[in-house]
Amino acid sequence: MPYSVSPLGGLRSNDRRGLAFLECSDDTDINAKTVFEKLQEKTKRDLRTRFDHWIDGNRHDKYFHGSPSDPRYKECFVFKWRKGKVHHRLYGFLIHPKPQRNPRFQVCVLVSHGTKTEEYTDLTELDGAKDLRTRKEVIQAVKRAFPEATEGKSGA
Repeated sequence: MPYSVSPLGGLRSNDRRGLAFLECSDDTDINAKTVFEKLQEKTKRDLRTRFDHWIDGNRHDKYFHGSPSDPRYKECFVFKWRKGKVHHRLYGFLIHPKPQRNPRFQVCVLVSHGTKTEEYTDLTELDGAKDLRTRKEVIQAVKRAFPEATEGKSGA
């Protein structure tokens, strides 16, 4: 499948973290970017603030988190918001585009959107993100989207 990765512009920039959307015209389950683009401006601003907060290295489990307590999903990541009684999630995965040259740089690649009315995580969404993270074509798309991570940085 033809995968592409598009970094989300307008966010804070640093040499430790980046954020992007995975895209694939052949897979309708890969819909995080499409959903994000259709959100109301206030919700987009709120999410961008959460993205920046994560990029800055902060933690805030109410707005985003990984799944460190379950080793099967340790590289999965979720950004969340709520509208009324509906919980919204953007599911993704964490990846180091070039761990040999710049092991500190990590990207959160958002893959899919899900909703729920309960607090429990949808493991189907996490399984999808986990699977995509290991696909050679997806890894190559991430490396193409973040060439600065493959160029090597001072001290790397």
